[in-house]
Amino acid sequence: MANINTSKVQNVYQLPLVARRLIEENKQRRICGAGGGNFLGQLEKTTAYLRWKTACNTLVQAIGYIESELERERFYALYRTLFPKEWKKSTASFKPTGYNEFHTVREFEFIELVSDRYFPLCTWLDWSDFRFDHIPIEPVNYDFCCDEFELQDFRPCLQFAVAAFLWRDTDDENWFDMLANFNVPPEALPPINRTTPPYSILDAGRDNPKVQRFLHLIEFIFHDTGNTFIDTTYCQPVEFYEWTIETLEKLKAEYEAVSEYFASMESIDASIEQNALGTFRELIELWNTGRLPIIKRRKKVADRADKDRGLLINILTETEERGETALTF
Repeated sequence: MANINTSKVQNVYQLPLVARRLIEENKQRRICGAGGGNFLGQLEKTTAYLRWKTACNTLVQAIGYIESELERERFYALYRTLFPKEWKKSTASFKPTGYNEFHTVREFEFIELVSDRYFPLCTWLDWSDFRFDHIPIEPVNYDFCCDEFELQDFRPCLQFAVAAFLWRDTDDENWFDMLANFNVPPEALPPINRTTPPYSILDAGRDNPKVQRFLHLIEFIFHDTGNTFIDTTYCQPVEFYEWTIETLEKLKAEYEAVSEYFASMESIDASIEQNALGTFRELIELWNTGRLPIIKRRKKVADRADKDRGLLINILTETEERGETALTF
């Protein structure tokens, strides 16, 4: 027996450093998770498989096997921590299905829970073709530089913002067609005289809901929100996110924050439906100056107040002349 054990140790120490490190990591995981169930893996089976792979195939494939086992254990640990009730009730197998050699049935169960309760995972990826050792993100924004799209298919505020601020070609046919859809004559709008809006002024006024919704719209079309789900595009390198609790919680919070941007766009759409010309003027004014066009509004209110005050004075004067008692409100 001693010779057999010595032979096992010698076989392990003949392996490259990276293989020995992976074996030791697997061993430590098993020790730390003692009593946690067979999902943590068995060191003896792993080393036995490694010896077989080194004898019958290549070290690269053997090391890859150990890495995949460690990755499975990570999935199971996350499942047990994040969804303890579901883990306890689960009867899903710890083996891959017949059509998928990369993920076990229990792993798929965890993946579906993350997609349902945290954020949607990439729907266009085929999980049966690859093992995703990083979290695949599903963007919620348009990829304006690579996607093929028709402007009229966008929501109203995006139609205007893309044509006015992203493309900024007001001599283009798309610009005139877009305005025609909202019955807005081009000459009724002020010129767009900046390449970028004055962000410092806008940030100072972000507490105003109309300024905030404008900033959300601009950040959305320029993919400049700081939110992974909005800013990620398919024609730029995607940041890889590790399967950790911290990362999952961070991405969950970011996905929940996406709703604020869509609420802002819905608010602008409602304003466009009520008064397209006035809303477009407001958006251009914010782009040009960073401020809402409030001076003219105040002047109109002041003029109306003066007019009403004059009317009230006339009513009081006529009442006094007739000796009647004036109504009070």
